[in-house]
Amino acid sequence: MKKLLLVFEILMVGVILVVFSMGLSGNALAASKIEITFWNGVGAPENVVLTELISKFNETNEYGIHVNEEIMDWSTLYTKLLLDYRVGAAPDVLTMQQSALTQQASFGVLADIGKLAEEVGFKKEDFVETAWEGTQLNGTRYAIPLDMHPLALYYNTKLFRDAGLDPDNPPKDGEEFLSCAQKLTKDDRYGFGLAYSGGIPFRIWMSLVWQHKDGKILTDDLKRAAFDNQIGIESLQFLQDLVYKYEVVPKEEASPDDDFVKEIVAMDITGPWAMYDFNKYESLEYGTTPLPVIYDQPATWGDSHVLVLTATDNVQKMEAGMKLIKFLSDESLIWTQKAGHLPVRKEVLESEEFKNLKLSKAFAESLPFTHYYPPIVKREEVFGREATSPLVVMIESVMLNRETPENAIRKAADTINQILAEE
Repeated sequence: MKKLLLVFEILMVGVILVVFSMGLSGNALAASKIEITFWNGVGAPENVVLTELISKFNETNEYGIHVNEEIMDWSTLYTKLLLDYRVGAAPDVLTMQQSALTQQASFGVLADIGKLAEEVGFKKEDFVETAWEGTQLNGTRYAIPLDMHPLALYYNTKLFRDAGLDPDNPPKDGEEFLSCAQKLTKDDRYGFGLAYSGGIPFRIWMSLVWQHKDGKILTDDLKRAAFDNQIGIESLQFLQDLVYKYEVVPKEEASPDDDFVKEIVAMDITGPWAMYDFNKYESLEYGTTPLPVIYDQPATWGDSHVLVLTATDNVQKMEAGMKLIKFLSDESLIWTQKAGHLPVRKEVLESEEFKNLKLSKAFAESLPFTHYYPPIVKREEVFGREATSPLVVMIESVMLNRETPENAIRKAADTINQILAEE
């Protein structure tokens, strides 16, 4: 009996040593379950794809990590983040727009993830430079970019053929763009779609400003508007002329995307996310191409979905959160295939699987000349999409022919200067 007890004690010691060695081996996460919270702010319908990836991580990860996901719109996410952080109830990992990083970092809610990013193998040379550099502020890494989504031109290939245009040769410059728009405008159909309010119209205008050699939205010190000049006026005049001079855009158009699907407009400028909806319509034949170069150089607006950790002393949750971020980054091809957003990992961009996504090619070609919003704390006040935001008011007043481009530009610049002076 004593011998049996001795054997049992030896076996138990062995089990304890094995468990202890697992902890020492750096696999502490696998030794015990850990739950983390993930906030998904990506808009519908792409947020469904992200949810699928979270489910895949929960089912396949070997670290004992379970992710509890919460889905919400961006406005709710940003407001709730600061409030929840202050009471100790912030999420561990969350999506964010690159354009929001400066503001959110200023609140002190974001963790410095530089060291953790290195530990899981993230390297600068593996990413598109604009995306990688755009996720750090003053040398501190606050995020890992998941994608980029620049604007590009969608065009109806069937309508191109009907108008005697070559769908394999979409417009590349201003002259070709206007010529195509005019030839495509006939009967109850228009060559181009352009909304009067919301974010896309002023992002198109910003892209035109950046297409000028010296075009800027803000001064280099980020303290004043830099578009109250001939460059800003000329770019806005071009958009107004499409409606009233050339008459290739429907007056008071509400949704170019809907009109593109209905073949009311033959060309539409929007982001890669639109493919998710456009591809649902089997009768819709379309192609994509980079924004035509209207002025001196290629340029387009873009943003990124990025992944961040909230600031905390809980090392275990930070490590678990970074493992989730690494997984989502590794799955960026699926994110592109299903949601349309462009990968920023060079190995994915160079893969045969990505190259087979023909409609994504135009967006990939746009990445080298994609511009983010200038990095300011008051991003929402300056670049917001609400009806009262200065750039929305500027575009709408001109497109409704209530203001001249000169007056609208001046008023928008004055409002933005006041906002920036209050920082």
